[in-house]
Amino acid sequence: MAESKTFNAIIELTALFYHRPGAGAADEEVAAWYQAKGRLYERLADHGGPEAAQERACAAASYEHARRLFAS
Repeated sequence: MAESKTFNAIIELTALFYHRPGAGAADEEVAAWYQAKGRLYERLADHGGPEAAQERACAAASYEHARRLFAS
């Protein structure tokens, strides 16, 4: 999959870590964070490799968690 921007997993993981919602954050904020986490896992899986299936499963779990939070 060709991307217009270079993907740097370390930078993306660091950004996700530093933007993690704190205790007491609104469900919408937490759900948005889980969506971002899902996108990161999808991008990692798109690069292939032996962990791609696990990364896709983690993406799906993150999206499902976000969906449940948005629904509550």
